[in-house]
Order: sequence, then structure tokens, then C-alpha cells
Amino acid sequence: MRIVLPRKDAFWIAQLLRRAGFGGSPAELERYQKIGYKATLDQLLHPERVDNSALESFLAKQKFDFGNPYAIKKWWLYRMLYTACPLEEKLTLFWHGHFATSLQKVGEPKAMLEQNKLLRRLAFGNFETLLLGVSRDPAMIIYLDNQENQKGRPNENYAREVMELFSLGIGHYTEQDIKEAARAFTGWHTNAKRTAFVFDEKQHDNSEKLVLGQRGNLNGDDVVHILARSPDTARYLARKLIKFFAYDDPDRDFVERVADQYRVNGYQIRPMLHAIFSDQSFFTSRAYHAKIKSPPELVIGAIKTLGIKNVDIDLPGIVASMGQNIFEPPSVKGWDGGKAWISTESMIERFNFATKISSQKFEELKPYMTPSQLASRQGLKTPRDAVNYFLDILLDGDVPEYTRERLIKYMESDLDGRPTRGVKNEQILDAKLRGLVHLIMSLPTYQLA
Repeated sequence: MRIVLPRKDAFWIAQLLRRAGFGGSPAELERYQKIGYKATLDQLLHPERVDNSALESFLAKQKFDFGNPYAIKKWWLYRMLYTACPLEEKLTLFWHGHFATSLQKVGEPKAMLEQNKLLRRLAFGNFETLLLGVSRDPAMIIYLDNQENQKGRPNENYAREVMELFSLGIGHYTEQDIKEAARAFTGWHTNAKRTAFVFDEKQHDNSEKLVLGQRGNLNGDDVVHILARSPDTARYLARKLIKFFAYDDPDRDFVERVADQYRVNGYQIRPMLHAIFSDQSFFTSRAYHAKIKSPPELVIGAIKTLGIKNVDIDLPGIVASMGQNIFEPPSVKGWDGGKAWISTESMIERFNFATKISSQKFEELKPYMTPSQLASRQGLKTPRDAVNYFLDILLDGDVPEYTRERLIKYMESDLDGRPTRGVKNEQILDAKLRGLVHLIMSLPTYQLA
């Protein structure tokens, strides 16, 4: 049963930052709460209005070697962590899974990096422009073998995926449409260095073609135009965006409302996102804490929420161990997400991460966080105060009452589990608070965005 939840800005801003970003630090939450939900959403949807120079300055100082696969992964995860424009990075992550290409086949880290920049630059705009950019992107051409698509010897890989996965969805085209579209994309190659798109006119099939009922001497531009403007593409994108940002299995009416925004706004993505985050369905129990956090959501969210300063850790390796090796999706379908994020192996890695950042016994004893300092700054005086505070910032306080009471009893005991009275010494208090954070991060609800 879907229950409409109270629309209090503070409550839903926290939810919005988890879905339209990677969670928020206490300071970010406070800042957004001052301007309200509507203004927060407007700011998230318009990164071009936000000063993000601090991020670019920080990244420039890291002196990344972009010929190194590990470096581009860390570069992107740092962007997710430090950006002032979280929806820009979250949407880029969506497009990375939608237009999935992998380093394993492309083999050129710089080509993957340039594709990532392309997705970010065009993320909110006209889908036809984005689809055309991706169709001419060297990494995509290499990944789906369009370099081999030549006159008289068409390769159908890209034509198939551009219909099945990138635009129309299964069931809205025929095998003949694929064959005809493949001929339209002949000659769409890269240069010898595989760094730029080139149109090889000698390898292009200039004969008549028939794609989705439209006939003529069609080329790749024409096919992109046809696909982007199809009503099936509007619904396919709407459903996929809702599943990524709101909840799984959206009803038809919600999909149509979002698809309508695509159609009436000139095939733009930004109005679709505005529709999702403004729709009544987003403010219901069906959407709240209803999506399993992806590895970047879990890792980046924890670092932001807990104010962790020591981030000189293997971020790419950590998110990969949880099942999302960015720049290396498992197939052209990207990542399945949802329940696929939860397996015995990945849950162990999630718990290991909670242990790592709540402990002082890693990285030469350098602490990842100091919860006792957080507690002191917040003026937390009692075990109940501490439990309520960390449940609020980590889970919106969304736990059964018996779980809350058990955590309070944990905080009221010493390191051996014996009940205590009075104030613990600083060392014991710090250890108990670290244990509290670890326990909360191990709860089922913490796995949900």
C-alpha cells in the first residue's frame, strides 16, 4: 500500500540529496534546509549556476595520470565526493550505466575519460544531442565495433544496442530496422589514434534505407533523429530515470507524466528530472527508503555524512569490491542495480567498509572519523542523545523503537557489556561511539537510499 508521507522540507531534502546526489553532510543539509525543497531542487537541476571552482582546483592539484585506469576512477569518485553539483555527477553515473562502455574492451583510459566528460556536459540537455554525441564517441565506436561497420559489410552491434538499450527498448523495432540502421551508420569510425570521430565517406552506404517506417538515403544523424523523437523513447527513458532516481516498478501514470515532459519540452532531460522529484509519488512510502544504495552512494554518502577527512583510501577498489567497478560495467546493459547490489560477498564488503571507517586500526592508526568530536560539537550529553543523533544523520531516525532502545542499552554499557552509570572516560566513550556508528551502518535500513 502506498502511503503519502508528511511533506516536511527537512525530511524530504535529506531524501532528495540521497537520490539526486550521494547524501549530504550535516552542513550541506543545514544549508539546503534554509532555502527549502523547491529552491534546493532548482539548484541541483542547474549546475551551470553553481560555483564549482573549488572542485576543479582540488582535482588539478592531484596531478592525475589520465593514462592510468585507476587514476580516472579515483578522479571521478573524488568528483562525486567534493562536487558542489551532486546531481550533475549522479546523472553522469546514470548515463554511464545507460550508455555502458568498458575499459576492458576500449583499452584507452583517456577515451573513457573523454566519454565521461561528454556525458556530464550533455547530461541535462537535449537527448537527441546526447545520443548523437554518444554515437560519434570514440569509446562507444570501439566498444560496439562500429569501426568495422563498412559499406557492403555492415556490423549491426551499434544499431541493435542503440535501439534496444539506448532509446526505444525491446519490442519497439524489428530485425529489419536494425539491419537498415546498421547501413545508415556505416563509415562512422575513429581516426587512426582512436581519439576522434571521422566519417569515412568511402565506407558509407548511400543507398535507400527504411528505418521505423521512414524511408530515404538515411545516415546516422537521421536514425538518431528518428529514435530520439519516438514516443517509445520518451516512455523508455522516463521509466528508466524513475527507476534510477525514485523507485522500481513505477506505475504507468507516473511514467506517462514524466514522458510528457520529454515530449512537450523539446526532448530535454532536465524537465523529466524536475517532474520526478516534484511528483506526488516521490513523497510516498513507495519511494522513501525504497532503493538499495549503489556502492558509490553507500561509500560517498558515509564519508560526507560522518565528515571523514582522511579519504586517502582505495575508493575505486572499495566500490568495485561491492559490485560497481566504475568504467568497467559487466556488459553493454550496465549494472542491474537494485537487489543485485546485495549478495553474500557484497554485504561482507559493506560491513568491512563500516568497520574500516569506524576503527582506528587501519592506515597506520590514522582515524577516519572522530565521533566523540561530533558528539561534543552537538552537545550530546546522554546515551539517548548520542543514539538519536547518529540515527538521525545516518538513517533519518527510521528504525523500529526496539532497535533504538537496544542501541541505547549498548551505549549505557562498558566495553565488556556491563551496565554503567555516569560519564565514561574519553577513551571508552570514543570506542562506544565508534561501535555505535558501526552498528547503525550494519542495519538493513542503512543499505537503503
